[in-house]
Amino acid sequence: MITFTAPMWVGLLIGFIIGGAAEAWGISNPETLIRLAKWEDRLFLDCILIGFAIATPVIFGLYAAGVGFHWSPKPLYVIGVGLGGVLFGAGLAISGYFPGSIWMALGEGRRDAIYAVLGAILGAATWTIIYQTPAGYWLIHTLNFGSVVIGGEKVSTYVIQPFAGLTRIDLFLISLVYAAALFTIAYYMPRYKGGARSCLRANVEKRMTPLEVQKHMDTAEYLTDGGLPYGEKTIAKKVNEYYATEDNVTRWFMISVAGVVGLTVVLEMFLHQIFGESTTMSWLAGQLFLPDYKYSEIVFKGIGWEPFSDIGTLMGAFFASIFITRRFTSFRNIIPPSWAAKFGNNQAVRFLGSFGGAYLMLLGARMAGGCASGHILSGGIQMALSGWEFAFAVFAAMLLVAHFLYR
Repeated sequence: MITFTAPMWVGLLIGFIIGGAAEAWGISNPETLIRLAKWEDRLFLDCILIGFAIATPVIFGLYAAGVGFHWSPKPLYVIGVGLGGVLFGAGLAISGYFPGSIWMALGEGRRDAIYAVLGAILGAATWTIIYQTPAGYWLIHTLNFGSVVIGGEKVSTYVIQPFAGLTRIDLFLISLVYAAALFTIAYYMPRYKGGARSCLRANVEKRMTPLEVQKHMDTAEYLTDGGLPYGEKTIAKKVNEYYATEDNVTRWFMISVAGVVGLTVVLEMFLHQIFGESTTMSWLAGQLFLPDYKYSEIVFKGIGWEPFSDIGTLMGAFFASIFITRRFTSFRNIIPPSWAAKFGNNQAVRFLGSFGGAYLMLLGARMAGGCASGHILSGGIQMALSGWEFAFAVFAAMLLVAHFLYR
């Protein structure tokens, strides 16, 4: 089996790629995830599914050919993962952030991300305290089925053992069916509420409805609100408004970003580990406040390149927001439109929402053992059952909370 382990600093480069790509994707802006929670703009979901459809057959195909990966599907402890997903989804709907996008938002110069970092560290610290209590033990160990994926289970760092009667070739064939199903959903699920086509389908058919064009221009407006100026013939104009003209050269930009993110996760699993973002918050909480707690000791012992990749994520988003998208806001007071429509432009209220939502989100992420990066993105590419349970819990809570919060 071909294996390799890269040094920790390589995480900076991995984080830089994903941070830059996701900033261009619009994930740094909390309004993007709030609109997802309101089920108004499903770009994030469409692109994540496309990323899975591209990356999953690649990783399982290479695995069948003898390439070894640092597999890390999260353990499936049903109650803790489900409850953690509910808290995570509620916090996401309130704040508009998940752990990785907080670092991206800092790179993009968003002021409320500062408060999100503080709330996230406190949320991670809360789980560190809960972990060694009877309640924490019960959440982790009740109905714990281990690190299970569709068709197999992890038995060591480099080995996903297929279930009885299956081979690695069978896992690859399963991944093809898995990818086809996810690609079909991504192709036919409209991006915008009231729209007719996903990004991919609009590109293939080379047409959009007037509502979709209007929605896209509205998206470009909030993404660039408070950002740096750009000219008519610049790359920023093409990236931010690429759907406005049918023959624009960046028509496939968002789809390409989905593939880049998915394949980068495959690369990093070969080099060192999965892509995860929330562990850094627990590491910070342990270093700052709770160094002698059991959970902190576990994190200190098992921490990988997450702090490096988070720094790289921030740097990549900063680079993209300055030189590509021109969305750098210079830490001005920019309130997400959906939040402002419901709660007004008061800075203190927005900062409370950013802090409190991030607190819930990180508490849920650490309870579940992973976040949108470790559970949903990395877990989905590995066909991890825990990742899918977490994703369903996140989306259910996110949609419910957003319905009552922003209606």
